[in-house]
Amino acid sequence: MPIKSDRWIRKMALEQGMIEPFVDGSVRDGVISYGLTSYGYDLRVADEFKVFMPSLPIKTIRPYDVGYLAALLDSDGEITLVEGEQGRLSPRVTITHANREILVRAQQLIGGGTISEQDRSTTGRTVATLVIVRKMEVYNFLGLVYPHLVGKQPQALDALSQITLKDREPVVDPKSFDTEMVTEVRGAFCDIPANSFALTRSVERFRIPRSVSCLIIGKSTYARCGVIINLTPLEPEWEGYVTIEISNTTPLPARIYANEGIGQVLFLEGDEICEVSYADKRGKYQGQRGIVLPRIDRE
Repeated sequence: MPIKSDRWIRKMALEQGMIEPFVDGSVRDGVISYGLTSYGYDLRVADEFKVFMPSLPIKTIRPYDVGYLAALLDSDGEITLVEGEQGRLSPRVTITHANREILVRAQQLIGGGTISEQDRSTTGRTVATLVIVRKMEVYNFLGLVYPHLVGKQPQALDALSQITLKDREPVVDPKSFDTEMVTEVRGAFCDIPANSFALTRSVERFRIPRSVSCLIIGKSTYARCGVIINLTPLEPEWEGYVTIEISNTTPLPARIYANEGIGQVLFLEGDEICEVSYADKRGKYQGQRGIVLPRIDRE
């Protein structure tokens, strides 16, 4: 099963659209290298990620800060129940304030939630909103402040009643994947938390010939930082954007740079054409475009 050279890769990319967009040569100056190599192609990582963010119990904080968070929720917050999958109600906490720094401090104390900003057309002022939707984070936060709430104890109790033991102790299940386990990140880079994991996708779209099977291996530069790329096969006649699995094996956050190299694709040609290709069996990941989460075939 010979490995294909740069000449073959270039020819197939330019004439058959095997790699789009195609970079003819290795780009290395000031970046993690990408593009055509001697016997492979270094693909790039896009600027979108799905990161496994651990929801840990809120660390011990001062009673004063607990009272501060409760007062903030009572005066500027809302606790609502939103209908989710299969009609099940999911709790949601929002706190809106004109001073973004107040919400940043609250977010740091809580250890979760996301902050967004928007213009209020009636006042012309920009306000910020802290939103907590992940069930484990809602449970930790409301469980902490509940005894100190004045006006919103009933809503907090309703919200807590919707959170089950399974929500508080989630399991990564490939047959029933909970999308709340991942947080979407876009930008010039992504910091993966210590001992955590992220999914992303390639910049390039691939169309694999019927006689070829591919393997994607991680870049040495990232491997030397404790960042491991899962060994990923691309089957004959598969096409789409590659979903890339990245593990941070270190006790520190690890930075991944968008639009730079992430792994190398090796092209291996069989000594005869396969009987059944990925397209023939209508594989579940055929034609994927964005970051695709685990799927299970069901008849």
